[in-house]
This record gives sequence, structure tokens and C-alpha cells, in this order.
Amino acid sequence: MKTIGVVEFNNIPNGIKNLDLVLKKSDVKIYKAGVTCPGKYYFIIYGDNEDVKSAFEEVTCEAKFEIISGVSNKVIEILERRNKKDLGSSMGIIEFFTISESVKALDMILKGNTVETLKLILGNGIAGKSYFVITGDTSSVTEAINSVDEKIRYREKSLINNPSENITKFI
Repeated sequence: MKTIGVVEFNNIPNGIKNLDLVLKKSDVKIYKAGVTCPGKYYFIIYGDNEDVKSAFEEVTCEAKFEIISGVSNKVIEILERRNKKDLGSSMGIIEFFTISESVKALDMILKGNTVETLKLILGNGIAGKSYFVITGDTSSVTEAINSVDEKIRYREKSLINNPSENITKFI
């Protein structure tokens, strides 16, 4: 079973120190690690459920954790950059305050809706926030972006019907 773990630290030194511990003592893949604004550090790992949980046991300081078990294979494809998709009749964009909220919401949406992911941006260059862009038929995209309303805290969302073919260059 695939599991994703997201850890966000309030400072860079503790983040790097803890990533080193995880790399030395855990059998997980690192999707991404780095600095976000303002002066935070994060990393995203994935692997088998027990490996991700044991990796988080290595973290030695206060941090925001999110473990998503049984993650959709589509999310793994996105993390491994194997998901080139065509633009559908609608496009939905959802922005989140944190990286972990974004990954959790995307997993929930992909499990419950017939949409595809066009883009996933996690933290870097946008003050630690994150966003993703999904596409599909209008009813599916509408249902997907509305599904986060009661379940996950988000910053803003938009639905674009009949998006321009050229919009994908600028998302």
C-alpha cells in the first residue's frame, strides 16, 4: 500500500537535520524537499505505509505532519511526473495555505471523481502555499472542487469552463 508523508517545519535548520535522519534510517522515496517562504522547510516522502510511519518516528522536533495512507495511484504518477494529460472541457484551480492540505485534497479528489491533474505546485515561490489544477468534464470538475468545501481548509478556488487551449502554458 502506498502512503505519502508531508512534513513542514517552521525553520530551515531543523528541516534539513530531520530530512538527513529520515534518509539515513528509512526506506522511503523523497518526492521533494526544500525551502518555502517565509523561511520554512518541508519534505514529501512516499513508500509503503510502515516505512513512511517509521520515517516520521525519526523526526526530532516540532513540525506539521500529514500521513495519507492508501493514496491514489494517480497521485504517485503525479509525484513521479508520469501524468501528461490533455485539457478537458473545464478546469478547476484550488489554492491551499499549506502543502499537506493540498496533497490530502488532491488525493481525496482523485479517488472520488473522474478528473485528471494538469499541475501540482507545492510551496516554492508562493509563500509556502500550494495549488493544483485539475481538468475534465464540467460536472466532474465542479463536483471535485466543491468536495473540498466541508473537508479541507483551502484559500481560494476557481472553475473555468471551456478554457483556452493556450492556458496550460501559463498555469
